[in-house]
Amino acid sequence: MASHQIQIHQAKRCDFYLRVRSTPIIEDSDGARFAPYCLKYEGIEKDLEEANLGEETGNWSNVDDSKWLRAVQSSNWSILPENERAGTVDMEEQSEGREMKNNGLEGSGQVWALG
Repeated sequence: MASHQIQIHQAKRCDFYLRVRSTPIIEDSDGARFAPYCLKYEGIEKDLEEANLGEETGNWSNVDDSKWLRAVQSSNWSILPENERAGTVDMEEQSEGREMKNNGLEGSGQVWALG
């Protein structure tokens, strides 16, 4: 998902690939994992610039858990390990009728979207 703000509620064992200007917020979630945005298509850079999302802030990894009040990181989310990430999702391959490749992680609750 690419957005200025992202709030996630009641996610259970889901992977999120984000490009976000502010810090993502989770609430009532467990097992949420985060990685950098990985969508690709012709003109995506222009679309992101026009949406004021051209700069990669790195905020995808600075998740706030709204109900976690301790000084240590919430146990309800983590960084998705690189060896488990889907890799680049090329939408042009999708539109040509090719099967999406996500490193054998079908049904893993991964989310790919441009919002």
